[in-house]
Amino acid sequence: PIPASGLECMYNGGATSYKHVVGSTLGVVLKEDVNLLPEEFRTGVFAEKFERRAKAASRTWKREYPQGNLMHLAPIGVVKGGFNFSLQDKRILGVVHEVKDEDNIKQDLSIDVYGRKKQEREAEKKDDESLISALYNV
Repeated sequence: PIPASGLECMYNGGATSYKHVVGSTLGVVLKEDVNLLPEEFRTGVFAEKFERRAKAASRTWKREYPQGNLMHLAPIGVVKGGFNFSLQDKRILGVVHEVKDEDNIKQDLSIDVYGRKKQEREAEKKDDESLISALYNV
């Protein structure tokens, strides 16, 4: 399933992993039967969570702009190709990104919302106190 903005980007030369596209109806694609699709798609497999993705993509085609300006890009039953096919920049679907403290970009201390400057002063004070204590307790 391709959202309207994705197909428009493909037609404007954006890199894509699609070799062919075909216009269809939601009812046909939800049957998930490759025999209902053109020959170019018969060896393909349906994506994970295909129904959800197809419904989400179909909603983008209901808007005014795609209805008036993009429907001719993928007429129902017509296979189109010749896109900027590239697998160089692969997208990984379903990846879980775990944010760590090391990923944070340190901000200028003048806008220290995390209290780092206060923590640094307290640490310096403890270091000074331990140094003074060490000198007096020789």
